Amino acid sequence: MLRKSILAAGVCAVAAGALLMSNSVVQTSHASDLLVADAHEMAAVKQRQQTMKDVGGNMKIIAEFVKASKGTAAEASAAAAKIGELATSIPEIFEVKATLEEMDTVGKNRSKPEIWSDWDGFLERGKVLEDEAAKMAAVLNSGDAGTIQAQFATFGKEGCGGCHTTYRGPET
Repeated sequence: MLRKSILAAGVCAVAAGALLMSNSVVQTSHASDLLVADAHEMAAVKQRQQTMKDVGGNMKIIAEFVKASKGTAAEASAAAAKIGELATSIPEIFEVKATLEEMDTVGKNRSKPEIWSDWDGFLERGKVLEDEAAKMAAVLNSGDAGTIQAQFATFGKEGCGGCHTTYRGPET
């Protein structure tokens, strides 16, 4: 009995080692239908997650300036410019397609399949984010409170919300 347990443990260890050496966490298994991202997909998803966190962090700087007069216009403008820069990376960071199940193995994921089924529309929304971020950066430097407020609303609705509405799922 002990010998069978040791043998089973050895087989599991060898299988786990082979799996790790194959540069995949887990491949599609017809027996279990378990899908997990391979190393390339996992890296792509992690990069997407970090980029979106960076966009959110910069948006927070802008929002705090616009809504609560925290920080300076120059800091908020730099944050808007950074969002525009990050937006230019959207085609590259979303190029690697992974299923929702695969992406969920990497951590919190809200990307919807529509990103890849409507790739041109998704890229268009990324360009809108880039353009609205540039407008936001310029307006923040103008010092005109009314124009800043109006652009902030447009930036949130068209720049961020335009993509989130179609291509990002609900928080879980």
